[in-house]
Amino acid sequence: MRDRDVMNLLDQLELFALKLGAEQKDYWLYIYNTMKSGMLLTKQLEKHVQYKLENLGRYER
Repeated sequence: MRDRDVMNLLDQLELFALKLGAEQKDYWLYIYNTMKSGMLLTKQLEKHVQYKLENLGRYER
């Protein structure tokens, strides 16, 4: 699976989580922490998730 496909999947899961009442910032923080602990983050995926967190005010470089 390409990074772009994973990013699109994460974005679709975000919409699903929001419909269930999850907080957007908590969703992306969970994704970041889970992927980082499992060593699943490529540089491109890490940039994508960090971008989401930065715009939500939950991550600082």
